[in-house]
Amino acid sequence: MQDKDRPSDPHDEDSVDEALDAHWVSSPTRRARLESAIRYNDEQHYDATQIKRVQRVVGAKPDGAWGLRTVDAVSIWQRQHQLGADGKVGPQTLAALERAASIRPEDRPKIATVGAWTGQASFPRIAKDVQFCVDHGLNRLDVVVNDFSKRRGPAPFDTYRPSKIVELCQVARDRGLEVHLMSWIMPHATFIEQAAEQLIPLCEQTGASSLQWDAEEPWTKAMDALPYEEAADRIARAFADLPCPMGVNGIGFVPAKRFRPLAEICDYLLPQCYATAGSRARPQTVVSLCVDRWRERFGRDKRLVIGLAAYRQEGIEGLTPQQAMNSSLDNVRAYGLDTVVYWSLRQIRESPEVAAAVAAIREPAEGSA
Repeated sequence: MQDKDRPSDPHDEDSVDEALDAHWVSSPTRRARLESAIRYNDEQHYDATQIKRVQRVVGAKPDGAWGLRTVDAVSIWQRQHQLGADGKVGPQTLAALERAASIRPEDRPKIATVGAWTGQASFPRIAKDVQFCVDHGLNRLDVVVNDFSKRRGPAPFDTYRPSKIVELCQVARDRGLEVHLMSWIMPHATFIEQAAEQLIPLCEQTGASSLQWDAEEPWTKAMDALPYEEAADRIARAFADLPCPMGVNGIGFVPAKRFRPLAEICDYLLPQCYATAGSRARPQTVVSLCVDRWRERFGRDKRLVIGLAAYRQEGIEGLTPQQAMNSSLDNVRAYGLDTVVYWSLRQIRESPEVAAAVAAIREPAEGSA
């Protein structure tokens, strides 16, 4: 992720799109199961309105027709809800879908922590941005401390102005926000050593609740990289005296082999579960796809924090921005997860619809206790 108007290079969305395609046509056996589910569902003679209702619950395109993506989304939803994950909408699944469609907002599981990434964009307006967080129910701020998004070869480590990072964190903490620092990471010995020299004191000065690594292409596609197991071991040793936990974020379909060693040394994981206009990822299912993949590949014992998109929420087919964001949040709640972080604070500020959706996440529903 870059500290700019737009998120990082579109490789994150391209990777999700490619993985989604592979997910539902990965083998003849899987495709045959999905086609069997389509035939079964056709035989139930659901009308277009009923199919659209199902599609909206499971996160498929609401076009009123069964298709591979729809039955695949049904199977993912079934697995989440401890039903036979075969994509077939029989009486038991239909009843569960109808119940889910009628759940009142006040009965949904609660998301306790709502955060946003920010960085240099907040330095000229620290008080205003922190006040915006308070006014819109954000109680976590993930402060981006540098930008190595374009680097692949060895580079010296540095950060933005430490004094501004400390000031932003102090003002946020004084207003009751959790503060986390986020730094890019690269698998080069000197970079890791210099990162420890600068970030450990910075975590102490800011009172950071965690240090989070951004392990996108500067990590996974680095040139002249150390072996990834060695790089992760160097990080673990260099940051042994870190005064807070370590986390790591990455694109939802990050290359597992290169990411796993870093995931193993961190205390929590943060998959970027981004569904936006122009991406084939659907808000209702992208969290499921990413969470299931991360748990399978990086361990089920790790705490998960979910990264969500606040940008390009307008124009997602069949959904308003608020519907799109609520669909992703419902997917988060289905896993019993309680913390989300949005990219980015600037995008939230610049879209009134997105800002309203974020402000409603932690608000008690009208009429509830």
